[in-house]
Amino acid sequence: MKILYFISLFFILFLIHSCSKDDDSIVNIPPCPPLEIVPIPPYNSPVWHPNGNLIGFNYTPLKEIQYPYGDHCRGRQIWNSDSTGFWLINSDGKNMHRVLPFQLQTPCWSPDGQWIAFVSSDQIYKMRFDGVNFDTTSIIQLTFQGNNYFPAWSPDGNWIAYDSNHESPNGMHFIWKMNSDGTKKSRISYSPEEGEIRMPHWSQNNVELLHIRFSKEFRSSEVFVMDTSGNTLSRITLNSHSDTYPRYVHNSSNILFLSQPAGNLPNIYSIDSSGFNLNELTEDGVEGDSGTPFSISPDGRYVVYTKYDWTDWSYANGTLWILDITYGNKFQLTFNEPPNE
Repeated sequence: MKILYFISLFFILFLIHSCSKDDDSIVNIPPCPPLEIVPIPPYNSPVWHPNGNLIGFNYTPLKEIQYPYGDHCRGRQIWNSDSTGFWLINSDGKNMHRVLPFQLQTPCWSPDGQWIAFVSSDQIYKMRFDGVNFDTTSIIQLTFQGNNYFPAWSPDGNWIAYDSNHESPNGMHFIWKMNSDGTKKSRISYSPEEGEIRMPHWSQNNVELLHIRFSKEFRSSEVFVMDTSGNTLSRITLNSHSDTYPRYVHNSSNILFLSQPAGNLPNIYSIDSSGFNLNELTEDGVEGDSGTPFSISPDGRYVVYTKYDWTDWSYANGTLWILDITYGNKFQLTFNEPPNE
């Protein structure tokens, strides 16, 4: 019995010593600095060309991530700013190359793919594209007053919808439309007592506009549909999330949008046009603060997006991914290459 007692005592003391060593190793990890900073995604604003073969995006190459406080803390990103700009890549991941030495905010192709609308310094412009190169001498400014964002081309190519705070109280944004040459501007939504109305997207029949509304009543932003005269047709979402950037899926009754529950990462969701069959399509986070969070392929089968988690300081963060909407398969389109060790 004494032998068993001493063996048991020795085993207990061994466990206590082992645990104390583990505790010491944890205690000795240096604390991270109290800095509120998140990684910047190298890729943003992907936009699928109407030919289905090209995807445009903004990109600044990431040279290196340094970890001055240890790899358990936030990092420090080192950039190759000389190569920043707007880039193109084939939808199969080949032939990635820079086509413009500057970035395009909230870019949107015309239905024929011959123009791209974009925002610069709060105004909307368009620029010609020949299928290979952009003609920077063809840049045309379309808006001149107020702050204007999120241009959306109508399926027939005749109109561009956008949101603007021109002639509105307290800087609130509402939906406007104009001819694709910038003429005949008219505001088609206006309800300052209810809240802002933003981020338009045309239905395939050219007569309806998806959009989001912000109000104190919702305590969030929700997806709605209205006609091109501004009459509300229906409300699509009703939740406590922040819903943004709604988009119709071609050849489908589904709508995709970015949704962010409080305190969680935003992700892409789908819902049908009646407001039913809500599904979460991504789970790892989607970047939505730098411009357009995702873009749907012309055939309605795929969506390209920037995978992003604000707590992730790895090289895998902030890259472009493609998701098969029907089957849920995903593949990585672009990469951040770490420096050779």
